[in-house]
Amino acid sequence: MNRVQKEWNLLRNTLPQDIFVVVYEDRCDLMQAVIKGPQGTPYADGLFFFDIQLPPEYPEMPPRVHYHAHGDRLNPNLYENGKVCLSLLGTWSGTSVESWDPKKSNILQVLVSIQGLILVPEPFYNEPSYEQYRGTAEGIRASKQYNESALLLTLQSILISCKNAPVHFKDLARVHYKEVRERLLERSALKLQEARAESADQSEDGSASLGFVLSLERILSKLQAAMASLE
Repeated sequence: MNRVQKEWNLLRNTLPQDIFVVVYEDRCDLMQAVIKGPQGTPYADGLFFFDIQLPPEYPEMPPRVHYHAHGDRLNPNLYENGKVCLSLLGTWSGTSVESWDPKKSNILQVLVSIQGLILVPEPFYNEPSYEQYRGTAEGIRASKQYNESALLLTLQSILISCKNAPVHFKDLARVHYKEVRERLLERSALKLQEARAESADQSEDGSASLGFVLSLERILSKLQAAMASLE
């Protein structure tokens, strides 16, 4: 219990401004977290929700983390079934430096790692075998296509969390989306404009596909309506 209390105090005093955690009053081993998608990534301005459980063996064993995926996989490390692949959690192969250390590792480190190592500008390269393609024409093209898919799924998740955020974060979600809706819609509209131009010019390597353009048009229309309905 002393270790858990220390964890709570650490979270209360040192959480980054884009990460929020709620601890269940009647279950000290359960908590929920939300991470805001970093700017400059396909996840920008999205809200990503996680359930966290401390196993009986904690801290000898890492926490169990479940991602609210809504059946979509918008990142190589975030599975459709909610699995979070991270070496710190023991769910991803990593070096001893990245592995869980009962004496040093903590929940804050896990959350910061998810934000900084998973929600990245080019998630395509999160797959270890794909790192070799970084900087190549093939890698650039594949990374761009992956980002298009990640953006569509992120916007879809925004539509869901805008109306159906976890109960502890409903107010936070409403306030957040009211604050970012203008830039979110402007950025999405600009992306659509760029994608249309690229799709029309098929000579450009890695140009946006017509499918991406049509999907973004549909989602943007729904997103505009959802943002306008916020009180």
